[in-house]
Amino acid sequence: MGEYPSRTKWQHRPIAAVGQGEVAVRGRIVARAGRGGCLRDASGEIAFCWERDERGFGAGEIVEFKGRVDKGVFIISEGRILVPVSVDWASGDWGRFNGAEGQLIRNLNLRAGVIGAMRNFFARAGFLEVETPALLRGTAQEEYIELLAIRDRGDGSDYYLAPSPELHMKRLLGVGFERIYQIGRSFRAGEVGPFHNPEFCLAEWYRAFASYEDITADVEQLVADVAKALTGRRVLVREGVEIALDPPWPRIGVHRAFAQWADIDLRQCRDRGSLYRRALETGFASAGPLDNWQDLFHKILIEKIEPELAKMGAVHLVDYPGQLAALAKLKEGDPDVAERAEAYVAGIELSNGYTELNDPQEQRARFARSRDNMEEAPPVDGEFISAMDRGLPPAGGVALGVDRLVMLMAGASRLADVMAFPHQG
Repeated sequence: MGEYPSRTKWQHRPIAAVGQGEVAVRGRIVARAGRGGCLRDASGEIAFCWERDERGFGAGEIVEFKGRVDKGVFIISEGRILVPVSVDWASGDWGRFNGAEGQLIRNLNLRAGVIGAMRNFFARAGFLEVETPALLRGTAQEEYIELLAIRDRGDGSDYYLAPSPELHMKRLLGVGFERIYQIGRSFRAGEVGPFHNPEFCLAEWYRAFASYEDITADVEQLVADVAKALTGRRVLVREGVEIALDPPWPRIGVHRAFAQWADIDLRQCRDRGSLYRRALETGFASAGPLDNWQDLFHKILIEKIEPELAKMGAVHLVDYPGQLAALAKLKEGDPDVAERAEAYVAGIELSNGYTELNDPQEQRARFARSRDNMEEAPPVDGEFISAMDRGLPPAGGVALGVDRLVMLMAGASRLADVMAFPHQG
C-alpha cells in the first residue's frame, strides 16, 4: 500500500502570499485548459502554467505544485496529485459554497467576524461565557414552542433538545454569577423559512440586578459595536437603504403600535372574542374562527406592525401584553403589561428580552396555565423551579438570533445564505 502524500514535501506558502522565488503551493485545480489552469486554496486562487507540456492533472484534483511566480502566473516545474477525484467534484458542497462567485464562503468568514466581535463586546462588559446542556429532561412550559424530542436507546429515557439555554442560565444566576452569556445551538421543531431553521445559533445573556431596560441598551450597543468592528461604521445596508445603529434606538410600545397601525385597542381586547371581533371590524381578513388570542395577536403583529417597524430601521418594540409573559415580570402597578422588549432591524425580529420573573409561585401558576393549553406538555424542569424557591436575584435577560444578525450584516435575504449546512426541508 502506497504512503499517503506528505503535506511537508516542499515548503508551502498560501496562494495569496506567493511571491518571487521557488515555492510550493497546495490546493484544488478549479479550471484546466491546455498547459494551464487555475489553482485555489483558502487564501485565494492563481493562474498556473507548466514549463513543459503536462496533461496528467485534471480539474477537481487536489494537488501540490512546485515552481515560481512570473507576472502573476505560477510556473510549475514539478507537481503531484495528492487526492484524485472520480465523481463530479463541482457538485454538492463545493458547488454550493463556491457558487455565485463564492458568496457563501464570504458570508461564513463574515459570520466568524460577527461572533468574534460579539465575544469582544461581552469581554469588555465583564460577562463570563458559560455552557449549558443541550439535552434536557424537563423544560419551560411554553405552548408556542414546539420541541424536538429524542430517545436514548440505551435506557429508553426521553430527552428534549434545548430550545434555548434560558433555564440553566438562570440557575447560574441563583448560585451567584451576575453577568453571563452563551453563544450556542438551540433547537425548535417546525421552524423552517427564510428567517427560521430548526437548528439555530443564539446569543443569550443575563445581568443580575438589572431590568429589561438595561438589556435593551445592551442589544443596541452590541449590534452597533459589531457593525463598527466589521465595516468601520455603526450602520448596515439593507436592500439599498442605510440603517443607522448608533444608540439609543427608538422605542415604541406594543399597545401604541397596535392602536396606530392596526386600529386596535389591546386594553379593550383582552380575550379571544373581543380581539377577533375587532380584527374583523377593521377588515383583517387573516383572522380565523379557530384562532386563539395569541394566534390573532401574532397575525396582526406580522401583517400590520412589522412592516411599519421596517420603515423605522432599528427599533425596540416594548411593553407587551401580560398574556405574552411566560417567564417575564409584569410591570409594577400595571399587570396588563409585561416588561418585555424585542429589537427589530429592517423589520426583522432580532432579539427577545425581558425583566425575569423570579416569583416561584407565579411561575408555577403560569406553567400550569400553559400546560392546560398544550396537547402534550413536556415535563417541567423541576430543578429550575427549585432554584427559584431558593431565590433568584432580580435580573434582565435576552436571546439574540446570531444567524439573523449575520444575515443582516451580510445583506442576505435568508438564513440559508449565512449557514454552512441549513435544514433543507
